[in-house]
Amino acid sequence: MKQYKRSFRFVCQGEERKKVEEMLKLQGFSWEQEEFFASSCRLVDEPFSLGSSLASFFGFLYIQDRASMLPPVALMPDKGAFVLDMCASPGSKTGQLAQIVGETGFVLGNEVSPQRLATLRRNLQQMGLFQTASCCFEGQHIELPEGMCDYIQLDPPCSGWGTIEKNPKVMEMWKEEKTLPLVTLQKELLKKAERLLKPGGVLVYSTCTTNIEENEEQVRFALEELGLKLEKLPALPEFVMDEPLLGMDGVWRLSPRMGDTQGFFVARLRKQNTGTSYFPEEKTWGEPLPKKYVQQLGISEQYLEYGDVAVFKDSIHFVHEQAKYLPANFAWQGMYMGKAGKSKEVQLSPRVRMAGDLPVIDFEGKEGIEKIKGLLSGQSFSCDYKEKHVFLAWNGLILGRLNVKNKRVLWSER
Repeated sequence: MKQYKRSFRFVCQGEERKKVEEMLKLQGFSWEQEEFFASSCRLVDEPFSLGSSLASFFGFLYIQDRASMLPPVALMPDKGAFVLDMCASPGSKTGQLAQIVGETGFVLGNEVSPQRLATLRRNLQQMGLFQTASCCFEGQHIELPEGMCDYIQLDPPCSGWGTIEKNPKVMEMWKEEKTLPLVTLQKELLKKAERLLKPGGVLVYSTCTTNIEENEEQVRFALEELGLKLEKLPALPEFVMDEPLLGMDGVWRLSPRMGDTQGFFVARLRKQNTGTSYFPEEKTWGEPLPKKYVQQLGISEQYLEYGDVAVFKDSIHFVHEQAKYLPANFAWQGMYMGKAGKSKEVQLSPRVRMAGDLPVIDFEGKEGIEKIKGLLSGQSFSCDYKEKHVFLAWNGLILGRLNVKNKRVLWSER
């Protein structure tokens, strides 16, 4: 069987991306740029697992099937928009949407499974996406006010027929007669999504199955029963598209193609300009750390333009400005940043790379890569720093934070 081609996207841009690309090349990787999304690439040379690369470890790239990147491309929210990802884990689309809306935008990722929610939160933290938050509800019962969302990504549980190359037994597990509960749930999620959208808001409905009952027939339900309007998606030359069923022009339908891409279905729907919008009053969440204290922790003041660093009991999280508009009784969590003791003694996660006023240990070139790998495997290096933490960098690219103990620096995620 032909080897499945690996796709990924960069979770960085500009000068950051140039340095990450240089790091990958020094570790032996090469790739080709995709056209349909500026951050998307396909591997050409993979000397070892891309997931074991330094760029992946530090969250500067995310391994993702290229077809899985299509729903956020179809949604394409405006910069600064509020987006709900209704069924979010492991965070592939949540993270991609966060890249699109930028630092002033906000993406709320919802996941019903606590175990999968933990994966979602870990991935968002690893990528440093402070413009995100997460919550744990059944999607059809998520406790948000009607008319609150500018955009919604709905990628509901489905039969997964399009993942047959990775999951050869999926067609046996989800025979047509077994998909009825999924179809029913998808309809409930669509109903909820329509209510949560602002008038004129946009919903992308997507699945990784080729089952017409979970795809075109669900879109027809949204049009006929919910009053949504189908918006035609543009042609994508990079993908071999199937003819849509039920005469539904303007959707993306892909069959799985061995060694190329998994199957996927994507439709873009818009709510009519009817109904009401939710206009919340600003709320304060947790106990914001004083700006001066935040600076002492080595968090650059520029990040406070987008929100606050706040304490919730013994946990520190980033609270984005748009998150302050979530209802007061709504349970959610901003990006995790560390722990705070009873005396407000703070232990920041080494993953927090919001560069501020701390010393920087900057390794360079291929030799620097080997030294960083040594730190990650438990080695330590001598130093003369008096601070508790210093930044770890490679060629000027901030990677994370090192602990300083007994005049030695070491990497620790405990």
